[in-house]
Parts: sequence; C-alpha cells; structure tokens
Amino acid sequence: MCADEPNRYDTVVLGAGLAGLYAAYLLQKQGYSVCILEARERVGGRVATWQPPDTSQHGELGAEFIDSNHHRLLNLARTLGLTLGERPDFWGLTPSRAIGRAAHQAWRRFWAGVLNELAPQIPDPAAPWRAPEMVRALDLRTMRDWAEERGLWQAGEPLFRRYTRNLEAAEPEQVSMFSLVAQERFYGKGVELGAFRIVEGTERLPRALAQHLMAHGVSLQLSAAVEKVVQEPSGVRVHYRQSGQVRALYARDAVVALPFPVLSQIEWEPPLSAARREALALAGAGQVVRTLILFRTRFWRQNAPRRIAHNPDISALWEETDGMPGETGILSFWVGGEPARKWATRSPQERIETCLQVMEVMYPGCRADSLHAESYAWGADPFAQHAYIYHAPGYLTQALPLLREPEGRLYFAGDYLSLFVGYMEGALESAENAVNALLARYNSPDGSANPSRD
Repeated sequence: MCADEPNRYDTVVLGAGLAGLYAAYLLQKQGYSVCILEARERVGGRVATWQPPDTSQHGELGAEFIDSNHHRLLNLARTLGLTLGERPDFWGLTPSRAIGRAAHQAWRRFWAGVLNELAPQIPDPAAPWRAPEMVRALDLRTMRDWAEERGLWQAGEPLFRRYTRNLEAAEPEQVSMFSLVAQERFYGKGVELGAFRIVEGTERLPRALAQHLMAHGVSLQLSAAVEKVVQEPSGVRVHYRQSGQVRALYARDAVVALPFPVLSQIEWEPPLSAARREALALAGAGQVVRTLILFRTRFWRQNAPRRIAHNPDISALWEETDGMPGETGILSFWVGGEPARKWATRSPQERIETCLQVMEVMYPGCRADSLHAESYAWGADPFAQHAYIYHAPGYLTQALPLLREPEGRLYFAGDYLSLFVGYMEGALESAENAVNALLARYNSPDGSANPSRD
C-alpha cells in the first residue's frame, strides 16, 4: 500500500552517495527542505572502508585517492573536521613479468603524441566536446586503434592494458582515445596524484556529512529503494519501498544522484527522453574487484620480493596502511577491466586465495602471517553495478553534454557527469552543477534563490 498523503519537500535527492549528500548539503545551505532516499542500509555508495577486527587500521574497498586539485573534497573534509594526511611513504608494485625496452619506448612515444600533439588542440579543458573536429574525431576511435595507427600497439600492449585496467577499469579496446586526451588536458600539469587520504577512513566523509545534514533538518531515509518517479506539472512524486511497504513523497524538484546503470531499473513517468537513454547507452560500466588482506607484520617493508609473481589479472597491489601506526599492515590487490568481470563470478574466498598465492611466490611463508581479509566486486553490487565510468567511443562528444542537462524537474548528478573520472571530486562537482542549475531556475529578480514552492 502507499501513503495517501505523501510528505512534501522542496527537493528530494535520490541516492546518498557523495553526489547526493553534497547536493543536499548545498541545498540545505540555501534554506531548502530536503529529503534523501537511499536504497542501501548505509550512506556513501561506492565509498566503503573496511575495518578488520582487533586493529585500529583500515583499508579502502572503494574510492580512495585524493589528488592535489580535488579542491571541493579537500575543503569539505576540512569543514567537517576530518583529518587529511599525506602519503609520502607509498609502497606498491605490479605482479607481472618484466617489461622490455621496446614496450617502454612505445609507451613514451604514445604519451608524447597525447601531450604534445593532441591535448593542446583542446582550447577549453572543461568542455572538450567544443574542440575542433579534427581532434574530436578521436572520440570514434579507441586507445588501441590509435596505438595501432602509430605502430605502437604490438610493443606497448602490456603497458597500455595495465594503464586502462588501473585507471579506466576497462580495456584499451573499450576506451575512447579522445577521453584520454581530454582527461590529460583537463588535469593539466603540476597535479600531485594520490597526494592525500582521510586519516579516519574515507567512509568517514559521507558519514560525517550525513550527520551534519540530519543535524540541520534534512530527512535521510535508508533502505528506501526508489521504484517510480512521476513528474507532475507542479512537482515530482517519488514512490519508494521501505520496510516492505510502498511509500510516497512529493517535492518540487528531484536531484537524481544514482549510479547510471541503476537508472534503467526505475519506472519514470513520463519516460526519460529517448535522447537521454541513447546517451546513457554510451557510458561504459568500469569493473573493479578490490581485495584487502591484513598481515601480522609489514614484511614487505623489510625485504624485497624473492621474485615477482606473474598474475595478469592483478594489475596493481599496494599498502593501505602507510602512515598508520601498528605492527600489522594491509595490502590492497586491484583487479580491473575484463579480469574484474571474471573475478566477480568467483567467491570472495576464491579471490582471497588467489591473492595469497601471488604473495607466497614473492614472499614464501607469508600466508601464515595473514589474519583477516575482505574482497568486494563492485560490478556485482546491485546498487552500483559498476565501479566507475569509462568513456566509451562517442560518450564525451555525443552523450556527456546532454546528460548534464536537466529533464523537466529532474536534475542529474553523479561522477559519470564529470571529467574527474573515477574520483570522489567528480561526484561533488556534478552535485554542484546540478544544484546550480536548480537554483538558477528559481532565482528571484534580486539574485537570491527562492525556495518557496510555485
């Protein structure tokens, strides 16, 4: 059954990941009444911190890295009283066979072409879809296509594949070449990658933000799965299921801050436009499996590996606990792209076992020092269905500009709408853009936002 008289708000926010929470934060500051609906039992979405038992240490199963140009995230963390730490003692490696000189030469020539020839042709780094046609045409080709055209693919394949699996959560055959160029142009020079971490754990950010919102009158409904969204002449009616009961609420507008694969599972009345549905079909669902293992000691700090294990599925591993006190330590194993799609079909214990086998090759006997482990496949998560977006051919030039636009009383947010691809900063930027568009609709003649219902 559904409540006869739904609750009323200025804005309803669908999703309590970082994009949804930040949108609510910005709206609340403007005096708007806000309700957030979240299908999970927790806030944070794809931000998830693992806290193993019997230790104060933690590791990240989801979003983790904070670059020096992630100004919104850095400022928000400071505003919420969280501690930002630097990562000067980062340890990591790739468990693969040695890569020869020819591969590294191909790699350097590839990026020389990107940085010196192509990126300068994009005049506005924030709007690459406005670049001249000559460079925009790269959005019809993949990374592999361009490397083959330059005669670089055969020698450089191991490095190209490692790159896309680690950064794009995809394969070189899937990622638009124009996306790589646009991201390099957007980021520019002098950015310190992975410079910061939230000392208390990344999940503390959405939790602290949710606590702040509730303390300031925002309604947060967890375990509230949205089933239907109806746009009416004067507002939006949202039907959601909570505690086995279908409920409804009414708001003047909605900020839709859900992962893009989930949008097709909601009933929209009227339906989302055909143009939006076609644009969403160009968004690539990047796949990542993350496995964390807590060891009794940080033996990797004292000794080099006896030999490097070769496992082509695991494209990177690093220490999560650099800078944390204690004798124990946590290693993170990253599987991205097509291997992650395969790993998602295996049990967590099977995935953990494979990671331990890799460590045993490099550090014989280390299995005996393993204490606890956790493995998570984001592609198998029903509320996310991917780790983060990769830009398939056509997405940047044909889809992204359209997807950023509102549709009636629906304003869209999410990291898939940002050029900060795969980063928490992208979620915040998208929320800011959505809220700015919503506020602009109701600006009074004197320039102040008017939250009264029309």
